[in-house]
Amino acid sequence: MFQGDEHTKCKGVKRTVVKKTITHDDYRDCLFSKTEQLRSMNVIRSYKHEVYTEVVNKVALSGDDDKRVVQDDSVHTLAHGHYRLKESGVYNE
Repeated sequence: MFQGDEHTKCKGVKRTVVKKTITHDDYRDCLFSKTEQLRSMNVIRSYKHEVYTEVVNKVALSGDDDKRVVQDDSVHTLAHGHYRLKESGVYNE
């Protein structure tokens, strides 16, 4: 596929969790099967000056995109309000 390391990123998920548990295959599976992938991570929280640890289960990867309309091939997208969406009747104003 390509030479070098994989560069994986997930917003809101700890860097070590992403580095150790998420691969390129996870991104592809999430994109084409439209399933969410959850990852658990340990965090340190404080509430009213009391510090404690907690295990949090978060959505790391999701196939949903709320800012763009995903086309039938599951790869290409169009912005909301795009002229092609208006012509096809998918998006009406």
